Amino acid sequence: MELSYDILLRIGGGLVGVYLLLSLFDVHWLTRIRTILSLLIGVVLLGWMGWPMVRPEDPLGAITLVDGLITPGETVCLCGLAFAAGLIAYLTSWPKGLLTAPLAAPAGMAVWVFASGDMRTLLLYHSAVAQRQKVFATLGWEGLFWLLPVLAGLLGVWVGWMIQNRKKPSLSPASLTADGKPFWAAVAIAASIIITQLIINIFAQDVRQADSQLGQVIGQPGKGQIVFAVFVSFMAAGFVAKYFAKIGYFVPTLCTAAAVYLAMRYAATPAVLENMVRNWSVAYFANSVCAVLPLQMTAFGAIGAFTGYQSAKKILERQKQA
Repeated sequence: MELSYDILLRIGGGLVGVYLLLSLFDVHWLTRIRTILSLLIGVVLLGWMGWPMVRPEDPLGAITLVDGLITPGETVCLCGLAFAAGLIAYLTSWPKGLLTAPLAAPAGMAVWVFASGDMRTLLLYHSAVAQRQKVFATLGWEGLFWLLPVLAGLLGVWVGWMIQNRKKPSLSPASLTADGKPFWAAVAIAASIIITQLIINIFAQDVRQADSQLGQVIGQPGKGQIVFAVFVSFMAAGFVAKYFAKIGYFVPTLCTAAAVYLAMRYAATPAVLENMVRNWSVAYFANSVCAVLPLQMTAFGAIGAFTGYQSAKKILERQKQA
């Protein structure tokens, strides 16, 4: 699937939806405009310009590293585009860049999610036990790869912050990512992993079938369900991390890679893998999290974590003022 008019229409509808949704939470109209602008910058710079570098050979294929189609040079280019998106989004949203600019890079990556296939289409070409073992082994670490553009985007935001505050050395750029202690960071990591595993399995639904070994298996959830489940789960994780542990969104964002690793490690467990290959088609998975591609988890997990963080931050500020 290419970046067609259908995809562009979805993007336009999504941006309008974001604007209307923010209005329900009494977000100032100028902040809403800045949010839309940051998302649009990411969509254009990373989503559109970076698409030729990640586009799968099969129009319906999934975007992954399994077949090694993304070269080191293309990776550097993608990170450069993500950096530019974060920097430009921050500067154009000045002086409130920290409220919106971190969304730019993951928003661009989100476009690729809607323009490519899912886990089921990937496994269609890797259906044997040995092939699936290799696929899950690769996917388990792939979450770290997709964090690179997200981190590059945050680096662009950080550089923009430094440009704005170059005459204020007393300020700390650490506020861009985390503001808590190591103990609470560890608590936030554990809470993020538990919360996301539970919520994704609740909201990413499809037909369930009884299985004598696993109890039940689930069909490939729709792409919209996966997006919603990942976003909501990491929004909850980001909210909990900020509200209770006083930790920034950077920690739950990193947990997207941990969530992918744990899911793929479970899917690659010999007993689970052999049972799935022997008894079920590639459209069925041991649980919902196993059906989420690393790109899907990282892009919408990062957006969700930032949204939850900002929500908790706003509530804490109101409580302090009361």
